Amino acid sequence: MWKDLIPEDLDKAYSPSSVASNYREVVAAYGESSRRTLARAKPSRLTYGEASDEYVILFEPPEGSAESLLVFFHGGYWQDLSAEDSCFPADSLLSNGIAYAAVNYTLAPHASVAAIVAQSAKALRKIATSRLYARIVIAGSSAGAHLAAMLISTDWQPWGLKTAPFHAAVLLSGIYDLRPLVTTYINKPLGLDVQSATAISPSFSTVHAAVPIVVCWGEHETGEFKRQSREYASQLTQAGASVSCYEVPGRNHFDILFDLTDPASRLGTETIELLLGEKS
Repeated sequence: MWKDLIPEDLDKAYSPSSVASNYREVVAAYGESSRRTLARAKPSRLTYGEASDEYVILFEPPEGSAESLLVFFHGGYWQDLSAEDSCFPADSLLSNGIAYAAVNYTLAPHASVAAIVAQSAKALRKIATSRLYARIVIAGSSAGAHLAAMLISTDWQPWGLKTAPFHAAVLLSGIYDLRPLVTTYINKPLGLDVQSATAISPSFSTVHAAVPIVVCWGEHETGEFKRQSREYASQLTQAGASVSCYEVPGRNHFDILFDLTDPASRLGTETIELLLGEKS
């Protein structure tokens, strides 16, 4: 358990790159692949706030009549990457008539994690009320999985919605208890203490949307990321959600994202099934 680790080992336990030697190449591939997608698909931009970084990159199939939409929240420990690095999952979806949205948000230290959670809710509400989709699935990787999980724990009535504006969720290599980060190098731009970390941890939040959920992680992850995913999946199951929980062979914290919408992978197949309403 994380409380028993010395500071050096705790840093390593929450450093996904410590067990992913190719992480620089993979993250660079995010951007390269996304630039090609942006050039081909010519998406639109949907703003959800007044700040310059509060926007969504929205991809619609050529016919523009998608009934299903995948909304993705990127990772980077709330302090790195952007929506522009997260466009490549749109490729296989568009060819199947499914829309895709990459959400951008303000990065730390310019925004707190709590503020980023609020931006994520605001972005999703904007997406859901701007166009009517029969099915919306939210997804996130790493810190983005945390954001998606916080949306599962959001009471949407104060946001003007009767129910959660999504039908399923896909969580990749997420962090659901933020308390271990407080004493690590990761926390420098975040400024969390135990109280604020607990307040924005899905592990300590009520599950409001017991929708079908995929919780998965790569084979080559640290033990702490694997533990957190298993424990959060158990929490979701106890709350009444239908959960598909598993480890993806051969993948790590970073390259697992390439499976998200790849129909040749188990993860991609399950994501598409959730989008089409074929999995419950």
